[in-house]
Amino acid sequence: MALIVQKFGGTSVADTTKIIAAARKAIREVRSGNQVVMVVSAMGKQTDHLIALAKEISPRPNNREMDMLMSTGEQVTIALMAIALEFLGHKAVSFTGAQIGIRTDATYSKARIRSISTDRMRRALDEGKIVIADRFAWSTFAYQGYARGLGADMVQQLTEVTCGGCIPELTVVLDLTVEQSRARTAKRGEAPDRLEQEKADFFERVRQGYLAAAREFPDCVSVIDVDRPFEEVSADIYKLVKSRL
Repeated sequence: MALIVQKFGGTSVADTTKIIAAARKAIREVRSGNQVVMVVSAMGKQTDHLIALAKEISPRPNNREMDMLMSTGEQVTIALMAIALEFLGHKAVSFTGAQIGIRTDATYSKARIRSISTDRMRRALDEGKIVIADRFAWSTFAYQGYARGLGADMVQQLTEVTCGGCIPELTVVLDLTVEQSRARTAKRGEAPDRLEQEKADFFERVRQGYLAAAREFPDCVSVIDVDRPFEEVSADIYKLVKSRL
């Protein structure tokens, strides 16, 4: 039995139809005999909407209350995902960062993780439930360790100590150059969200963070070039996942 972590960004859970489609993907893995943790972002551009609401009221909102506000985006998604999974006939439970066992300091808007306990998540998985969470270690490795300059070694050491070896057996990095990624984003015809407004060098550091993870941990992180037809990419992903089951 493998532990599968499925990460769904905001575009992948932008509406209820996409949430149900993501839920079906998780259920397929469980039916193949695996345990599944789903990590989800806020729906679509919900984070930008929340920031805009706050700034309609105050140009300089209090950091604590902004943290409270921002957390609601992911809470909506994890709850809807659990509802979708149960509707489709599978046991599921959603956890916020705090509920799943993540503890931080009290530096609002820039909090650092102090400890992580995986006990509650492991119990839920052992009960046959799909776990839905709103935080994931590899994203922290790339975004905070590399792009934000916290230090990849520090992030990895913290993950190893606090997670007690509970990491996914396979993470698939779908790789594009920054230019290719931005060209695809532009085709959506939508205004860029808060994260998409970052400069190109930021995204290049994020990309290098994921590629570094694949180099350092080749047994559990694999890279697939997605600048190819959809059919070729999906076939390669299928072969890769099947080889690990």
